[in-house]
Amino acid sequence: MRLGFWQKIAVFTTTAVVGVTGLLWFVLHDMIDGESGDATRVLLILHGVSSYAILVVIGSLLPRHVRSGWVRRRNIVTGLTVTVMMAVLAVTGLALYYGGEDLHTPVKWLHVVFGLGCFVLFPAHALLTAKSRQSSESATAGQNVTPPRELAAGPG
Repeated sequence: MRLGFWQKIAVFTTTAVVGVTGLLWFVLHDMIDGESGDATRVLLILHGVSSYAILVVIGSLLPRHVRSGWVRRRNIVTGLTVTVMMAVLAVTGLALYYGGEDLHTPVKWLHVVFGLGCFVLFPAHALLTAKSRQSSESATAGQNVTPPRELAAGPG
């Protein structure tokens, strides 16, 4: 099922913001400088706020987009994988914020790995959707031909 204009904008915007802020925070905090500075704090805040926004956006996809894909049996593997990965990211995000120190390191790496995986999975899902839509439209292009007027009206 095609997304509406505003829903598509919401999906792409929230996905980009949550992905880029998470990636930048990881690079700045874990790869460049282990100290938390103002930049990493702002990135973490933006990542957290955009995470809530993306959960709302994903919730808006469930009733029509996800259900339609499931019923039509389209992009089941990537769609189900996106759904599972987002659930894992939501749970690990909560565990990072509210969980104990003993869970922090393994949960953090699980969150990072799944988050990085989304950089590949989201575009793959979108491209597969576009490809399957093109192939189904080209396959049905000849089937939706309107008959000439004289044939449609029946015998004279």
